Amino acid sequence: MFKLDGISLALTSVIATMGGWTVSRLYKSADKAHSRIAVLEKSLVDRPYLESQLAPMRADINLILKTLLEKK
Repeated sequence: MFKLDGISLALTSVIATMGGWTVSRLYKSADKAHSRIAVLEKSLVDRPYLESQLAPMRADINLILKTLLEKK
């Protein structure tokens, strides 16, 4: 009986340790990925780039609004 309790305790602790190790590795990998993405976003997407991409859309929206307001 005591041997069975020891084996079940050892097995439970091994499974818990493996689960904890796996979860910590996953979170560490996710944190590294987020930091890499943040570095890439800083270099690829900045305010002037976004403004240059939004300028044509703003012009189209202004044209649409102007046309709709003229027809009223």
